[in-house]
Amino acid sequence: MNPEDHGAGGTSRDGSTGPSRVAAQPGGRTGWSESRGTPHDHGGPEWWDDLSVRPDHAESEVWPAAGVVVALSASNVMTNRVLPRWAYVPWNVAVASGLVWWARTAGGCTAAELGLARRHLLGGLRWGLGAAGAVGLLYATGVAVPRTRRAFRDDRADQVGVSELVWRVLVEIPLGTALTEEVAFRGVLPALFRRRFAGEPNWAVRADLTAAGLFGLWHVLPASALAEANPTLQELPTTAARGTAILGSVTSTTAAGLLFTWLRNRSGSVVAPVLLHGAINGGAYTLAWGLARSSGATADRPWNWDRPVRRRRRSWPFARRVTDA
Repeated sequence: MNPEDHGAGGTSRDGSTGPSRVAAQPGGRTGWSESRGTPHDHGGPEWWDDLSVRPDHAESEVWPAAGVVVALSASNVMTNRVLPRWAYVPWNVAVASGLVWWARTAGGCTAAELGLARRHLLGGLRWGLGAAGAVGLLYATGVAVPRTRRAFRDDRADQVGVSELVWRVLVEIPLGTALTEEVAFRGVLPALFRRRFAGEPNWAVRADLTAAGLFGLWHVLPASALAEANPTLQELPTTAARGTAILGSVTSTTAAGLLFTWLRNRSGSVVAPVLLHGAINGGAYTLAWGLARSSGATADRPWNWDRPVRRRRRSWPFARRVTDA
């Protein structure tokens, strides 16, 4: 593999293992012209060496990554509080495209650093489909056990018809949620953070941990809906239920972010976490819908694309947030 196409650190081009040598580059960036650092200086396991080669140029300024964080924060508010339902997918796809453009132009990232290199596509498909299959087995086991079955219930799936279920599982979740979030949190942000931390010890691990933590915080707004929709949390006082939902969501999604990051690093492609993310969200939504149907709690309702995504608990646009995990 060509080491220049990867997103973060390993051995030097000539195989040397001495300390890295820093040379100033135009535009405020720093380059490693003679040595690329000692083996495993990225802070990760040895198998990272092939996929994590220190960037040729480190971006010492914060603003490229900060711009992405600001854009994602604004987009989170827009999709959860402002935009009508029909705009969810096109908005998020446009945001993901814009972030990739920003990382390439302002951050100088390569396609491989972003997990978008074509040569890693098959690896991403192989790892992603395998992980998605494992999720399917786990979900089947959880639903088969009466004690854990209730955890899959969600009131927001009660009023969803078959056509809407198909739309959400095949379009809204894969494109509006999984693709957008994985491009942002497993592609763009880690690449920019790796360039930001490239002159420091354990630079790749620090970058990936930072992106995973931001992924957890991304779910604070969606978690407030879960407090009103999950039967288990409904038994708690409102404040306690909302706090439990937010804390649990941030913690679990941060951990999930680390899993998605591992899968992206292992395969070299964001395709792998996109497939896993889609399987987790789509599977959970389908199971919640199926359990509601089996209990007779559902009733098909016409779609209403003009309402904002966030409404009172019983309005169906509010149900979308069950797709976000």
